[in-house]
Amino acid sequence: MIIKSIILGIVQGLTEFLPISSSGHLAILEKYFGIAEPVVLATFLHFGTFIATVVFFLKPIITIIKGLIKGEKESINYVIYIIVGTIPIVLFALIFRTQIEQSFTNIPIVGIFLGITGVILLLTSIVKRGNRKVKLLSAFLIGISQMFAVFPGISRSGMTISTGLFSKVSPEESFKFSFLLSLPAILGANLLKLKSISQINDFPSIIIGMLCSFIFGLIALKILKGLVHRRFHLFGIYCLVISILILLLQ
Repeated sequence: MIIKSIILGIVQGLTEFLPISSSGHLAILEKYFGIAEPVVLATFLHFGTFIATVVFFLKPIITIIKGLIKGEKESINYVIYIIVGTIPIVLFALIFRTQIEQSFTNIPIVGIFLGITGVILLLTSIVKRGNRKVKLLSAFLIGISQMFAVFPGISRSGMTISTGLFSKVSPEESFKFSFLLSLPAILGANLLKLKSISQINDFPSIIIGMLCSFIFGLIALKILKGLVHRRFHLFGIYCLVISILILLLQ
């Protein structure tokens, strides 16, 4: 169980943040390697990456909180943008919950969605980088793109950062907003899962897995921050290769 937790923790940490779809990779692990992710472990692994996000973006989070306390317009607007960007994924997940759950066992669909992610990432290479900050419209558009990431194979970070770049939001701002936007949705989903858990077994393995997801999540964020300016699209090649391999194996 410890080895399994370590493997899943590493996969969760890297793929949650790199634009290659964590849910898609976990579906592949289960299908082809027989490594399933129990609900309890999955919940704690997501808490690991949630904490990694908070730690990595602690400075801007503190700045926003201080601004809210002082009543600064910029901080208030930023929170509004996060709320606006979060609404689509919440509504979509509630309405299409059954279809979303069924898609996780449909490997051809995972392959197709990975291909879509790959194409979108590659398209960012032909878009001239902008220097705008996130505004209400761009926040809503980024939220719409995040909405589709509930399906395995559609990368949340890939879709949201790409949409930011397409909207002429600067790479730095697209990167930051993408992950600050993820916090409410991830926390809410994890708290709901936590409420349904009645018993936790093999607690040491779970903690080790969560620690791995936290550490490798920080590593992935550092890597992505360095690549978001010029080489972000290269992740698209990886997604397309995996997509083709999955479809060929069917």
